[in-house]
Amino acid sequence: MAGAFGDWSVLVIEDESFTRMVLAKMLGTLGFKAVHQAADGEAGLAAVRAHAPDVVVCDVEMQPMDGLGFLKALRASPDSRDRALPVVFMTNRTDQARMDEAAALGAGIFILKPATPESLAECLSAKLG
Repeated sequence: MAGAFGDWSVLVIEDESFTRMVLAKMLGTLGFKAVHQAADGEAGLAAVRAHAPDVVVCDVEMQPMDGLGFLKALRASPDSRDRALPVVFMTNRTDQARMDEAAALGAGIFILKPATPESLAECLSAKLG
């Protein structure tokens, strides 16, 4: 499993610092060459501009800008790379309306919280595959 993502960088957007740290550690264990972190959607947009990650793992429920707000802003970007950036959402609520809205914006994959190294590896392989 380790090393499978060695050519890729990932951005974790999660408002709970402990959860963010655990996710970053798991992603590091999976072998990503770089793991960047942001505490909310606004910081996530700045991190996308600063680090140009290959994929984003994003919490849905955050304040002040949630995951859907982040994704809408990303998809509205003048930068075509931002508009095409793969985003995997994490949520502990599989609310169909929110999932449909996220899917319409191009986030087709959801990880139920708590994420495991296996669920992350599986979803990210599908997104980066």
